[in-house]
Amino acid sequence: MATTTLSSAAARAADKKVSILSFMAKLGHQPIGQAAGGNYYFLSPLREEKTASFVVSEPKNLWADYGETPRPGQKVAGGNVLDLVMRIADVTLPVARLMLRAWSTDLPDFVPARPTGVSYTEGPRTFTDVRTEKLAWPPLITYLTERGINWRLVQRSEQTMATLQQIFYRVDGQTRDKPYFGLGWKTAAGWEVRNPRFQGTIGGKGLTWLKGAEAGVMVFEGFMDYLSALTHYETSFFRSRVLVLNSVSLVGQALPELMEAPVVHWFGDNDAAGLKALDYLRQTLPAGRVQAHNDLYRGYKDFNDFLTKTRPTKPLPPRGAVWSKLSVTQQYWLWVVFKKRERGTKYYGRTGKCAFYCHTNDAAGLEELRVLRNRMGHQLDYYRICERTTGRQYKILEWAGQYNAKPVVPGYVPPVFDESDEY
Repeated sequence: MATTTLSSAAARAADKKVSILSFMAKLGHQPIGQAAGGNYYFLSPLREEKTASFVVSEPKNLWADYGETPRPGQKVAGGNVLDLVMRIADVTLPVARLMLRAWSTDLPDFVPARPTGVSYTEGPRTFTDVRTEKLAWPPLITYLTERGINWRLVQRSEQTMATLQQIFYRVDGQTRDKPYFGLGWKTAAGWEVRNPRFQGTIGGKGLTWLKGAEAGVMVFEGFMDYLSALTHYETSFFRSRVLVLNSVSLVGQALPELMEAPVVHWFGDNDAAGLKALDYLRQTLPAGRVQAHNDLYRGYKDFNDFLTKTRPTKPLPPRGAVWSKLSVTQQYWLWVVFKKRERGTKYYGRTGKCAFYCHTNDAAGLEELRVLRNRMGHQLDYYRICERTTGRQYKILEWAGQYNAKPVVPGYVPPVFDESDEY
């Protein structure tokens, strides 16, 4: 009796070792992609579907169907190969064992394709075997939905889905067996990569433009904010062109095309960098061209935080804050550094700086600045009188003191600066 029990147990164990991937191949199902850790995803053999939600783990020889309702006590519908036979054939366990043993006599070997990707080198790091596929892996879709994104709306847009991919890659010099993975957002230079534990770039920072039927441009700092806007406005596309900066520092690269747009809709962040970029666009583009919509998520850092009700980790700048006193259209200004406060005064040892603007943009206003400079001369360690040239560029007309290491010499031609030098 004991021998029979052992033989039966051995038979059941042998049944469970039959490769699910080979079984799927015999039924005519091929994986449409490979995920990290030897996981392959298929269109479910249990129903009709367009987005793959059926995952087979090669190392564990188990399957999971994220589109099915799990049984009580299960987190995800799935199981071993016998469970799969019972579901597909709608038979009991004893019959499933007989069917599997009959089929397993001529199961084809599963030989997965081993794709090789491209390589990107960024400074000392090289990303190898970088490959992208249509976004369908359930864990990444779950990550999107946890960020508040309406996946149903996103996948309706072919343009968005062509830009939003799942990406797999390795890092040269690391001994990790499994590739890294994440959401990949295509840019002009490479890919923005996001997953629950990582946020980075492969191939360098670049802009992303999405086509639109209308000439206006909607500007977002990151692709999560763009997807959040789709979710908030309950649409799968915008009629205007869309620009995702992927880094607020790239706003200058987009200027040539933004200058041609009849209107620029700004959906940037509410932090200092985002508001500074908004101020830059308002000063650079024609008056009234920029329409800011970041008040929609006032009190949150960005559109996605607003969507998920995630409060900022540090205080945001106050509403209406001025990021640069030079971010106005005045032609001339006087910039000064005060001497250290004398001993015994309230602010002993401190220095200060301040920007003074004339009230006109003509020669009379410039003369007023010179008068003001002379009146404050005994209080100043350094001063410079500046003249705006184009946009945020300016040149120094007069300067003296210890702030700048270069001395004023006869015949010296003042250089041209950007206003960021003034911060």
